[in-house]
Order: sequence, then structure tokens, then C-alpha cells
Amino acid sequence: MANEQNLIPANKRSKSEARKNGSKGGIASGKARRKKANLKKAFETILQADVASPNVKKQLEDLGFDTTNEMALAMVMMQKAMKGNVRAFEQISKLTTTDAKDSLDKKEQKERIKALELENEKRKITLEGGAKSEDVMSDYFDKLEDALGNGS
Repeated sequence: MANEQNLIPANKRSKSEARKNGSKGGIASGKARRKKANLKKAFETILQADVASPNVKKQLEDLGFDTTNEMALAMVMMQKAMKGNVRAFEQISKLTTTDAKDSLDKKEQKERIKALELENEKRKITLEGGAKSEDVMSDYFDKLEDALGNGS
């Protein structure tokens, strides 16, 4: 365990020291991103390669599929799901279904943001005293109806 008396908070370090540490962090972050990107490319290459096993290759050909590792992996996952492996089923379900809820959630969120923006505008006008409260409310409800009507 580190001796807490030796630790210096970032806000109590000199600007040059903080800049140097930030630079180290940025360099390490770049290396990690490149490493992750290279690993992704390697997996994509391996998945696109032909299957090495003659038995698996024949099975895929008999089913009319490409003889790539990607198709072999999909076939194995499907076999596991059919034998009752719940995790395999969940992965297949996750990969094959489009989530309509996401688009609906985003739409609802945009409508809420518009309503909040209008509420903030109403408060601003009220604080400035530039309009009577009836005018503010009327304008607010008109804009709210437009926002909700356009969002549908």
C-alpha cells in the first residue's frame, strides 16, 4: 500500500509537471488504442480466412455456406444454442435482432430535451421581465405543441 504522505494531488503539482504527466497519459492511451485496433484487424483477418479442418469445411459446404472461420464459429454457436446453452442463445439473439427500443428511446429523449429547452426559455423571459406571464405561457405552449408535433 502506498504511503499517502508521499502522494501529491494533481491540483497541487506545478503546471509543467501536470503537463508532463498528461503527456505520458496521452501517449499511453494512443498505444492502447493502436494495440486494440491491431487486435481487431487480426481477428477480422482470421475470421475471413478459410477453415483449416476438412470436416468442418465439408459440413459448411454441404449446408451451402462460405467455408470461412466466421461461418464455422456461427455454426458452432448455433449448435451450442440448440443444445441449451443460454449464453450462446443470448449472443445469437443480440447479434441478429435490431433494437427498436433504442430509436424510440432516442426520440423520447429528444422530445424531453426540447420541452426542457422551452421551459428554460420561459424562465429566462420571465426573469428578464420582458413579457407578461400570459404571453409567456401562450408562447411556451405554442412552441411545446410544435416541438411535440414535429417529434411524432
